[in-house]
Amino acid sequence: MSALGSALRLLPRLDRRTCDLDDLVDAARLLVAGGRPGLRLVLDEDDPHHPWLEVEEDERSLRTDLADLADEVVGSQLDLGPAGLAAALDRWVDERPVTDAEAARRGIAVLAWTGTSGGDLAWQVAVQRRTGLVGWAPHPFSAAADVLGIREAARARAADVVVRCTVEGPVLLLDADQPHLATAALSAPEQILARMAALGLRLSEGSVVVTPGRPVAWAGRAVAERLAGETVEPCAVLSWRDVLDLPWA
Repeated sequence: MSALGSALRLLPRLDRRTCDLDDLVDAARLLVAGGRPGLRLVLDEDDPHHPWLEVEEDERSLRTDLADLADEVVGSQLDLGPAGLAAALDRWVDERPVTDAEAARRGIAVLAWTGTSGGDLAWQVAVQRRTGLVGWAPHPFSAAADVLGIREAARARAADVVVRCTVEGPVLLLDADQPHLATAALSAPEQILARMAALGLRLSEGSVVVTPGRPVAWAGRAVAERLAGETVEPCAVLSWRDVLDLPWA
């Protein structure tokens, strides 16, 4: 074999995975036939090249072109057999918009990145689904009093989220099974200060470093800024006293 041939053997093989649209439609038919409690599922096959699937729950709905979803499935790690396609549709259903009722029942206050560039922090009500956290946004017709009540309940609920506190030198790290949930602990900073003191670290005037998908770091201002300067990821540094004053998304 030539040197070129040996080198070519070392190149990664091209991903030739394809998702047959007809197979995905078959999986969607099974999903609609089986149904989901509290959800309305509709499959429209009028256009064989662009069938669409819609899920509706109370005042919220989500619609997708199955041809587009097929492309997304190819890029995932899911198996392309019947079980994998069913799992892809289940994941899509779980990512449907959060209704006002669900947010009121089990919403949790967490910090989310907002703004046109995604560089601003704000509080957001989110619910835990099987695929992860899904944020809630007030519906245009939601009453102002209901929105206020949902947010207050979510903040109270956030204080009960299980968060791990560990000390690494002058830094307290807040982590959770799902990293984004660690920010929920900042809704009750006095609890974190008490746990910090029990671990032998006192930072009454400390700052927090919030990085998407990473544990929250709580340290003195100088240390916090140094930590932020050492990461290539987007992050925000702010006094813990200012966290509760952040706006709602």
